[in-house]
Amino acid sequence: MATYQQGVLGDFSGKVGTVIGSRWRGKAVLRSLPNKSHKPPTPAQQKQRNRFKCIHGFLTPIKDLLNETFGAPVKSKSRYNLAFSYHLKEATIFNGVDFIIQYNKVLISMGPLRGLEDVVVETQENQPLTLQWTDNSNQGMAYADDRLLVVAYAPAIKQFACFTPTVQRSDTAYLLNFEPVFQGLEVQLWAGFSNPKKALSATSCYLGPYTV
Repeated sequence: MATYQQGVLGDFSGKVGTVIGSRWRGKAVLRSLPNKSHKPPTPAQQKQRNRFKCIHGFLTPIKDLLNETFGAPVKSKSRYNLAFSYHLKEATIFNGVDFIIQYNKVLISMGPLRGLEDVVVETQENQPLTLQWTDNSNQGMAYADDRLLVVAYAPAIKQFACFTPTVQRSDTAYLLNFEPVFQGLEVQLWAGFSNPKKALSATSCYLGPYTV
């Protein structure tokens, strides 16, 4: 691996011929393509690959969201990189056959804003789920104009529903109107706040499973 400053190709990322350009710890680096190994992975290697695959498959659909709501970039690590690392360590469990997601450990946002307080999810037959909370904007790191963020995941169809309305912390209630494909399905729910003006988020809370 070699570092470089500008040069013939300039600063680039991706593959050009047998060379890969990227950034590492804030520096432009070049490295050659690795030789492909024909050795079968060891059980430990395969287990780790399966763990990566589990997290990658789960988080990829909400990658853009996590790049806005999860912590703050650290040098060359994006918010999504931070989210991936967190979930890899904290949100997977091996069930004896493969890795599965621990939904109560999943975070859809992370940051210093104060989270939701006294959250209640009301369910009524043939009615949208209703999310209610207490306006705690008089407390530290809680602002009246913080925006609500809700994410739902339906394991049966492996699909997310993301709600990023203009509803604010001070509004204290929101109706979750799901698309027809979610009707009758159990969804896992998470909620938090974000403040685009301040580029801050709250660490989300897990609300549990509910039937749409």
